[in-house]
Amino acid sequence: MSARIAVLGAGLAGLAAATRLVEDGHDVVVFEARERAGGRLWSETIRAAGGEHVIERGAEFVLDGYTTLRKHCANHGLELVDTGMSYYVRTPADRPGVTTDQMAALGKSAAEAAAELAHGSTVSVADILDRIGVEGDVREAIEARIEMSTAVRVDQATAEETLEHVASFERQPSWRIGGGNQGLPDALAAALGDRVRYGARVEAVRQAEDAVSVTAAGADEQFDYVVVALPFGVLDSAEHVDIDLPDWKREAMSRVVQGHAAKIHLALNSVPDTSAVMNVSDRFWTWTAIEQGGAVAPVLNGFGGEVGRLKALGIEGDSAEWERLAREQRADLDLADAPAVVTAWTLDPLAEGAYTAHAPGFSQRDAEALAAPHGRLYFAGEYIDREFGGLMEGALRSGEEAAAAITATATKG
Repeated sequence: MSARIAVLGAGLAGLAAATRLVEDGHDVVVFEARERAGGRLWSETIRAAGGEHVIERGAEFVLDGYTTLRKHCANHGLELVDTGMSYYVRTPADRPGVTTDQMAALGKSAAEAAAELAHGSTVSVADILDRIGVEGDVREAIEARIEMSTAVRVDQATAEETLEHVASFERQPSWRIGGGNQGLPDALAAALGDRVRYGARVEAVRQAEDAVSVTAAGADEQFDYVVVALPFGVLDSAEHVDIDLPDWKREAMSRVVQGHAAKIHLALNSVPDTSAVMNVSDRFWTWTAIEQGGAVAPVLNGFGGEVGRLKALGIEGDSAEWERLAREQRADLDLADAPAVVTAWTLDPLAEGAYTAHAPGFSQRDAEALAAPHGRLYFAGEYIDREFGGLMEGALRSGEEAAAAITATATKG
């Protein structure tokens, strides 16, 4: 049975849901507040070494296990480009006595200790590091590496999920989508055509017994079902969308931690080697990587995580301190005089932060509550998927799962 369905948000979760729903024969409308698709996935170009080169101002690395993302890329003829460096391995420049091999060995010990925990354990990453007796510079380097990856403090993230996926220390390949990660949401949105409404900020969602009313730009429309694929920070704030959420869902949401992150990009005058270097004290890392075509892009990329450190880097102002530190740390590169390009997701009112992490005590019951529908409202987003939480793959999977659940319900009806 065909249904009329609204999808709130044209990030990866919303686009994956809309794509599946259209394939299932439903009438779909996607509401997107921005003037582009992709949400916190955003590619642009920077001029460096006499040419234009893609930078990822949002989500960047495609990691092992991203089967759903690979499927969608294949469907739209998008190729993945090996970056030539590993997202997982970063040299601690300001801790010369600490090696990446030391970090990998201790990271493996921490992951093994976390794997022994019961699901829903209240043990944090910090607790695990205490248990295995990590101290000194190597402890600080490991904490920095984890906080850069999770965008939250080590005492805020659950050990069992964090150390298995997001903050793994094993050397593994990492990829990006050739021509820019933006190519995927653009392709998904293009296939949906005029079903996607840009600049359509949703103001309220109201449920009745047999329909859902969505208010955007002052106008109300009626739908049979709604997929809420808004960023967690937006959904969690009553200031953005007037939407009634039950106590049981709010309870599960209370064990989701909003991460905060920012990125910095600096043009180079010449082509460098690949690299991945982190600043332990200031909680940011920088890298150079291969782009489409097989050459290393003449761009220094940087990422900082954890809100306290980001403020110290000056992201609420002109980020001059961050640029100074990045230039100082990467004096080995031929840096151009052009100003840095800085993207602070923490300051974006349509995101209210970067991606999320699950807090100690987050359980399978919480995961099920986050994904569970509330009446005619279904939910999708990177914060829901437990295996790939906080990642592009998790967003895509959650969108497809929400769509499948709606189709199953509509078919029964």
